[in-house]
Amino acid sequence: MRRNWPYVAVTAVVTVVTALWALPHLGNAAPSTRVWVEGDDLLGVSLATHLDPLAAQVLLLAVGVGLLVQVYSTAYLANHPRYRSYAMIIVLFLLGMIAVVAADDLFVLLIGWEVMGLCSYLLIGHEWETPLARAGAAKAFLMTRVADLGLLVAILVIGQTYGTYRISEVLAQEPKNATAIGLLVLVAVIGKSAQFPLHTWLPDAMPGPTPITALIHAATMVAAGVYLVARLLPILSASTLVMILLAVVAAITMLLGAVFALSQNDLKRALAWSTVSQLAFMFAALATGDADAGTNHLLSHGAFKALLFLGCGCLMHAVGSSALSATGGLRQRLPVTFWTMTIGYAALAGVVPTVGFFTKDGVLEALRRSGAGEGSLPSGWAYTVLVVALLTSLLTAMYATRLWLTTFFGESSEGLEAPATMTGPLVLLAAATLALSIGQPFHLGMGALSTAISAAGIGLVIRRWRGLGHAEFLVPMLPVERRLDLPYTSWLPALVGMSGRAVVNLDRDGVDAYPRAWATLAERASQALGLVQTRNAQRYATVIAAGVTVLAGAAVIWT
Repeated sequence: MRRNWPYVAVTAVVTVVTALWALPHLGNAAPSTRVWVEGDDLLGVSLATHLDPLAAQVLLLAVGVGLLVQVYSTAYLANHPRYRSYAMIIVLFLLGMIAVVAADDLFVLLIGWEVMGLCSYLLIGHEWETPLARAGAAKAFLMTRVADLGLLVAILVIGQTYGTYRISEVLAQEPKNATAIGLLVLVAVIGKSAQFPLHTWLPDAMPGPTPITALIHAATMVAAGVYLVARLLPILSASTLVMILLAVVAAITMLLGAVFALSQNDLKRALAWSTVSQLAFMFAALATGDADAGTNHLLSHGAFKALLFLGCGCLMHAVGSSALSATGGLRQRLPVTFWTMTIGYAALAGVVPTVGFFTKDGVLEALRRSGAGEGSLPSGWAYTVLVVALLTSLLTAMYATRLWLTTFFGESSEGLEAPATMTGPLVLLAAATLALSIGQPFHLGMGALSTAISAAGIGLVIRRWRGLGHAEFLVPMLPVERRLDLPYTSWLPALVGMSGRAVVNLDRDGVDAYPRAWATLAERASQALGLVQTRNAQRYATVIAAGVTVLAGAAVIWT
């Protein structure tokens, strides 16, 4: 394991440098923009950075979780033959995230965005020997790359509309062409953040190493879409259509994700669907025009969901599987994992005093205010999404409690606590989940309602557990989950195959028909001319004499 620590040192250097850069911009610090290389000096792309309190917080979250994941991985993948490439890809991934967060030029942001996509493909497919890892990596790569076309076109439209690709200069102008730009950006973030209908890649990315799920699916890549919307919100919120569409997508996704999380029998897939649902909460807040509510939940979710994913890795280290059937009664054998994950599940369920309670309260309050006419989302839409969000809060409390009871209570499973290099990051993330609640805004009425709903969900599951001895809510959702995936696993491949065959047929029977016809004509002419090429001098002389005779006769007749 010692040979793995140099990579931790590299990540630590990146973390320290980034922290020293970001810390002065926390709080009420004024935004800072710095141009390192002017656009005229480098292919028209300016190497410029922009830091404000939001960017500084996201940077600290990303590099902090990245460093903890590297420390965790020294034990989790201690003897893996490809650990070196794994660790260096994580470093490259973090650099891509830093570029997305801090870039002021949209093309530099796009480069970081694509670097993250490539690294996620490599990390999800790290165990490429298994078919599930290869399929999950390819699916994530293809779905997010197709969606990224929306970002590329959006950047071109922004440049054409505003005359610059610098985000700070764009936001300094009055919003223009907001609907077209907003719709294109939504295509990109729906794919990047796994929202309906491009949501199915994230649960299928679970065959990747568990520490990577904590990094990609909690603190960095999937959060990049939320961050991009928050950063461009002054433009997007100028279009009511874009805000309504974002709210509709968020409402559908949060409810679907919560229902699927409740019905899973695998802990990692349940947490993946939970991530899909919680990201939708952030987008719902952004749809009201409240960037603070959405990004606060982004930061808190990054902490407690990374905690839960890493805790899942400790459970897998103990029992060798993420299947819920392999766990049970582990609270005494894994005390550190039990108490830290308890804090994480409490934050997910929105229990006081964890940060998850306060930031979820902020999202619900943003929807209520927008319903009262104080946001960019029309009142009817805001109240509809609020009802869906409250129902999702109930389901979230239910599946969080179910996972907690199924994992740590009931019949005891065999297993030992993970080493300190794995449990240490859990303790730090659990402390952050509690500490981040300090200074968070609180709304009494919405907080009381949210608490009552969470308590009802928790109580329902506990009652079922005590009465039946289990907390299974395996409603027949697997067929629905598979049907929602059919467009990408069956219909789209079939359509692409049919289109490919049609193109081949058109090329063969249509386009290629003309050159093949000329080739055939030339071949026949060559064969005809070849008939007179007999290599017989006497025949050549006879033909020449006959030709001369014919020509002489013709000349006599015409004269």
